[in-house]
Amino acid sequence: MALFVSLPEDAIMEILLRLPVKSLQRFKCVSKSWYDLINDPGFLIKNYISSNNHDLLLISHIHPVKKQLLSVLSETPEMKTSHFELSYNANTNEETISFAQILGPCNGIFCLFDGKDGAISLWNPATRQLRTLPKSRVEPPTDAYPYDTCVGFGFDVESNDYKVLAYKHMCFPSSSTIAHAELYTLRYNNWKEVEVGEEFQPTGNLPYSSSNPSVDGVFSWFEIDNRVEKVIFSFDMKNEVFMKTQLPDYDGIPSKRVHGCLASLKNSLVFIHDYPLGGISKCFDVWILGEYGFRESWMKQLTIGPVWGVTSPLGFWKNGELLFEDGQAKLLSYDPITRDMNDLQARGIAYILQVLPYKESLVCLEGDDDEESNDINNMIPYFVTECPKEDLQMLVSLSCN
Repeated sequence: MALFVSLPEDAIMEILLRLPVKSLQRFKCVSKSWYDLINDPGFLIKNYISSNNHDLLLISHIHPVKKQLLSVLSETPEMKTSHFELSYNANTNEETISFAQILGPCNGIFCLFDGKDGAISLWNPATRQLRTLPKSRVEPPTDAYPYDTCVGFGFDVESNDYKVLAYKHMCFPSSSTIAHAELYTLRYNNWKEVEVGEEFQPTGNLPYSSSNPSVDGVFSWFEIDNRVEKVIFSFDMKNEVFMKTQLPDYDGIPSKRVHGCLASLKNSLVFIHDYPLGGISKCFDVWILGEYGFRESWMKQLTIGPVWGVTSPLGFWKNGELLFEDGQAKLLSYDPITRDMNDLQARGIAYILQVLPYKESLVCLEGDDDEESNDINNMIPYFVTECPKEDLQMLVSLSCN
């Protein structure tokens, strides 16, 4: 160990930046100075954007036995087809789950929403930390009850804070409806009401979408607005305001008949429109939004297809590969340049696949209230005097390279 600690501090940092999150979690135990370094916000950012932090794919799929499984798939050649499975429950550490919607990621952090009991949690799969959010104390409109809820997740870079939006469709006994919105901030660990203007009142249930992305702190989802048009609602986490954008113009086709999904690509909001060509083939138009709120700012990036045997697009991964679900609920990736289709070996029930590209992160979800934070890993205490043997061997190897 003396060989390694005698290195200059900048050399130690460069070596640590090359290590995976799992090892860095262990190295917090080496000393207080290492603990402070690895927890430093500047180090967290450098580690997150490091070229050694590979693009991963979190896959949520449900087996016929009605168990939700979360698998992580790596892009590295030696791990291309390997993925591990785990299960999560927002309320306990048991190996069961009520089916959760997964949102994000934002800096490697995911938001999990259990629509059955309304539980919302923040989760870092790299550190295996889980933080269940407190119940909101905001009073909803009198006599109104929620019948549909959209949960959004985003990161406010200006305040360096993670925020969760609960946008609720409320119904009165008279059958009239209203939208009610609440916003949670991790920094203050509480909820507050957000004003919803007349323009952002929904009509009917939430339209289905396989993905509700967050791009640069702006969360977006499909809605049927008060003009009975299918539109995109967005919420800016920094300014805490709503925005509405119409779908691209398809030569007079009613918006409610335009099918597709939302995704992120090159740090922009993308709409992937899918339409049949006959038989089992489909084409996909990829539109990129230039500015929220302006329908004219949509630009068609490319058309992919015809593609045979797929049912719906799910989003993009790494080098522009488009991810699909097929008729047998298999997850496929399609390279639009080579037109190669690959089976990613994930199975489930049709139309219940979620795929979310992400990178591992050291972001800590612990707060002032320890009861709200849950560490699945049962991490060993900080500042112990010994370092695990396998980790020490890794450090010595890296320092000699």
